[in-house]
Amino acid sequence: MIIQSKNVKALLHATTKPVHIGYLSYDSEPLQSSVLLAATNGAILSFVTSKPSTPSETHSLNNLKMMSLLIRDKWNEDEQQELLRARYDYTITVHEEPTTTHIYTYEIEDLHACVAQIPQSDLLLLFIADSNFPYGLLVMKIKGALEAFRDMYGYKLE
Repeated sequence: MIIQSKNVKALLHATTKPVHIGYLSYDSEPLQSSVLLAATNGAILSFVTSKPSTPSETHSLNNLKMMSLLIRDKWNEDEQQELLRARYDYTITVHEEPTTTHIYTYEIEDLHACVAQIPQSDLLLLFIADSNFPYGLLVMKIKGALEAFRDMYGYKLE
């Protein structure tokens, strides 16, 4: 199942934009990919990439699928653990109730990845960036994106 909503695609595309921090004179590169995954099996439901299409687009898509499956498996394993260094708790208000979701950062091949479950849903939000993209900035971006995906809180795949 692929979620082809224009709103979801637009939101995913917005998350790939570079970050500008004026008072630090810092400009990041754009994220490589922003992906909406099924938390149940790691299937890609929707995605955008910031890189222009290339002749090896099929190869890149296969790499994205493989990375998504690996990240989903690692996320599932880490959700069972009590304490992890690369886990950040983020509390969001859902229907006037505080809900905590976990944000994880990983290094996969020569890339940085950040993943979080959209609250009370069967969906994972995955960001993939170059290795020079700071993990802390990835976490900040995903926190903002989780707020932007508020309409998908509680979304179940059936």
